[in-house]
Amino acid sequence: MFLRHCLGKIYRHSKMISANALNPVVKDISSEYEAAIKALNGLQTNAQYLKAKGNRYLSPEEQYVKSILKTQNYLIKSGVTLDVLDTLPVIHVTGTKGKGTTCALTESILRQHGYKTGFYSSPHLIEVRERIRINGVPISKTNFVNNFWDLYNTLHLKKTYSGDMPIYFQFLTLLAFRVFLTEKVDVAIIEVGIGGEYDSTNILRKVPLVGITSIGLDHMSLLGNTLEQIAWQKSGIMKPSALAFTVPQEAPVLKILKDRSIEKNCSLTVVKPEVDVRHDNQPSDIYKLNANLALSLCDRWVRLTKGDCYKDINDFVRSELTQTGLKTLKWPGRFQVLQKSNNMFYIDGAHTPESIHACSVWFSQLTQSSSRAKVLIFNATGDRNSKDLLSQLHKCSFNKVFFVPNKAIPVPREDEKNFNIMEDQQTARCHHHSVIWHELDQETDNGNITKKQTVKVFSSVTDVLKECAVEEHDVLVTGSLHLIGAVLSVINPNLYTDNCDS
Repeated sequence: MFLRHCLGKIYRHSKMISANALNPVVKDISSEYEAAIKALNGLQTNAQYLKAKGNRYLSPEEQYVKSILKTQNYLIKSGVTLDVLDTLPVIHVTGTKGKGTTCALTESILRQHGYKTGFYSSPHLIEVRERIRINGVPISKTNFVNNFWDLYNTLHLKKTYSGDMPIYFQFLTLLAFRVFLTEKVDVAIIEVGIGGEYDSTNILRKVPLVGITSIGLDHMSLLGNTLEQIAWQKSGIMKPSALAFTVPQEAPVLKILKDRSIEKNCSLTVVKPEVDVRHDNQPSDIYKLNANLALSLCDRWVRLTKGDCYKDINDFVRSELTQTGLKTLKWPGRFQVLQKSNNMFYIDGAHTPESIHACSVWFSQLTQSSSRAKVLIFNATGDRNSKDLLSQLHKCSFNKVFFVPNKAIPVPREDEKNFNIMEDQQTARCHHHSVIWHELDQETDNGNITKKQTVKVFSSVTDVLKECAVEEHDVLVTGSLHLIGAVLSVINPNLYTDNCDS
């Protein structure tokens, strides 16, 4: 009753604002959706502001206020108290590599076991609504639009100064929590955005299960320059009396995780990849690691909510429901193979040296008997060391190497817009990638292989794909999930139209 009362207040507040004021009057659901995404994009942090601000270090207190306290305040302003949020049954997952896949596997398995699931992930590939799923399906445009404007208008009414609105990821986090509470999901699988300790999702206070995937060096300008610092941030999602599960980690990382689990009164279990599981084209070692973590989370969730239905985890894994959940996983953009016209696309959102290495080995193994020319389409964003990534890919002996910004078409769709980086910076970085590639050619002295290479920089993905369409290729697309999304929006634009407006 209390939850319905809170949500009812949100609805009444939202109706106080004229339809012409904040949510423009439009004729069809696709246009309404575009209008909502345009308003959402207005909450992105502008690249010029970020440049002017520089990389000023924020103290832990400042980070807490900026991320956790502000998100909590906006949640309460929206009409949902922290006590109500505590009623959301959550599995919270963080890590550097594989956290999205682990979450997707966890959702797929638990759905097969009869749970109504919610799944919050980031980033999206094609449409923002992909980030919020019910029973494995992105919420419809109608659902997104209605919930978006109710939340947006409520918060807009309660502004105390001109910029008093949550930023992009904060808003989507609140939107996801709102949808999951309204839908009364049995379990919400929540993927951390960046880090953990100061991530917006960490306003969650009551979390029975925590998953921590492989930890490596990434987002160092935000999380720290060492594995220990990053592990400290990631372990921030541990909660008192929660059960935390992680995969085998490097010794310094594991020490931090153990210390933090004691500090937070949270048990920690290291899951050994003992269960032999495989899925389509996924590299066996990586998939096995993520799948074993997901299986441990699911097994424990079933035991917590239904009792000892299975005598042990092996019995749980062998069950038909679990096997169906593993086999029916759909998680685009991760070790994905897709044929389009003359080209065979190998698509993976790897963006760390370790994951790029695994990606390059995967691509080489799958194409070793192919006679088609090999093409690389690459981009990297953020503070990542491009040379570390490209040096791994350089070993694949590509015939053509194309660098391109994360932009599908010259004028991007609303879902694709990213104001955190200016367009000229994206293009400049692509040219920098080209320079690095030529330097790698000189360092490795590949002789005839490099002389036959074509290396180009393009302004959009559509231009790259036109170049690829001339003849048959094996095309590897990697370096950024945002790039993956741009490519998929062109070669597989109907990925989610099955739930467009219902």
